[in-house]
Amino acid sequence: MMRRLLAALLFFVATSASALPIHDYVARLERLHALMRANQLDVARTESALLLRARIEIGTQRFNADDSLLQAISVSKQRDAHLQSRLAATIVELRRVAPAGSTTVDPKILAAIVKEEAVAELKAGGDALPIDENLTVNQRLMRMIEDTIAWIGDVLLKFWQWLVQFIPDEMTTPGGSGRVSWIVIVTVGLIAIVLLILAVRVLRRSRAAAPEPIESTELLGSRKDEDPLSRGAGEWEKYAAQLAAAGRIREAIRAWYHAVLVTCYASGILHFRKGRTNWEYISLLGPQVSWRPELIELTRRFEVEWYGHTESSSEALEDCSARARQILEAIRRERSAA
Repeated sequence: MMRRLLAALLFFVATSASALPIHDYVARLERLHALMRANQLDVARTESALLLRARIEIGTQRFNADDSLLQAISVSKQRDAHLQSRLAATIVELRRVAPAGSTTVDPKILAAIVKEEAVAELKAGGDALPIDENLTVNQRLMRMIEDTIAWIGDVLLKFWQWLVQFIPDEMTTPGGSGRVSWIVIVTVGLIAIVLLILAVRVLRRSRAAAPEPIESTELLGSRKDEDPLSRGAGEWEKYAAQLAAAGRIREAIRAWYHAVLVTCYASGILHFRKGRTNWEYISLLGPQVSWRPELIELTRRFEVEWYGHTESSSEALEDCSARARQILEAIRRERSAA
């Protein structure tokens, strides 16, 4: 136990003195992955906790370690296949963007990562519904209601065909007793009328309902705010204004940063990948991108305000919003000129 604590202390001193090279960081993530696969969770929790807040060096740039991933490992109580898969994906991505070096790679670990990253083939069966991106939300809702009404009609037809089998032949022939047959017909008719009335009421309500405006978004913190893809760029800008008006400056800064990320995704400049850090996105931008220095400054200021402070000032919000607007305008000019 003492030997483990001493090794952990030496590692902490070494990593806090200077930035950790990208290859060393990847090697430590591979070790964490191997420890988790071996179910040595105590050691994995200790080593992941020591990597928290570490600064990683890749070329001339520096970025923070993936604290969300490392924090999840440091508090894990049992083997988590999803967490192992996420760690494996991070290792593969860092290996892809890291410059070539002399660090040796354990072939067994790489083979395990490739196996875990393999996507299973879809099972046979099931229907894939086509998605028309040009339809509005109301148009999609109307199409769903029309499909539902058609489905109800098919069910009623099949129900009638099934019910007819139980009607005696003498009740359907001329001169036969038609009392029971009329009871059955009336019952089926009443059921059909009730279902039709319900379908018409739903259809009328959907047509009369007005779409909820973006401005009515409630300022309630939720997991939705953590996902940049939960809103469009314009929605994030309006949401940032609402948060600022409510005095939630720190969250408004995050909203502006998410507006920039979503605009980059929509323009094809960056490609979203779960688990990828902000600095990894910046490393994918070439030096020819005119607004890259501005994004570096915005990212640095955002991470200081979001991860380093519990409250942010109006000056910080003004600086971040100005940089975000400058980047958004540059991207939109480039898009219109293309």
